[in-house]
Amino acid sequence: MTRDIRDEQRGNPRFERGHAKLLELGDSGDAIFTALADVAPDMGRYVAEFVFGDLYGRGGLDDRQRQLVTLSLLTALGDTERQFAFHLNLALNAGVTPQEVVDALVHGLAFVGFPRTFNSLSTAKRVFAERGLLPVAPAPVAEAAAAG
Repeated sequence: MTRDIRDEQRGNPRFERGHAKLLELGDSGDAIFTALADVAPDMGRYVAEFVFGDLYGRGGLDDRQRQLVTLSLLTALGDTERQFAFHLNLALNAGVTPQEVVDALVHGLAFVGFPRTFNSLSTAKRVFAERGLLPVAPAPVAEAAAAG
């Protein structure tokens, strides 16, 4: 029988704060607890406590900003399609627009390169399609850039 770490962690303030943040951002909270429950059930607890309990509890950035930073960092890391899609859904739930996501990823092109940017944009396109958010309007071209 697989352990349900959520039952074991009732009363743990870090865990409860993190689980509440996951629910607030619109995730059912089940995915991080069930994905590895039969191999490493504590992974869900670590994510809930540290990432969503501690890091998201810090001041300085709001949830929208945190998600844009997270998407940018996952793009820079590469090979993070599952995590990117997960955080993209949280970003959209937090009020980040598809255009803001695309603009942030395209801006990162100069720093992380074409392959990683292309991969993240491809994952974003899939998530946008699943949520009925396509097409994404192109960003307006700044006057100075248009003038050449």
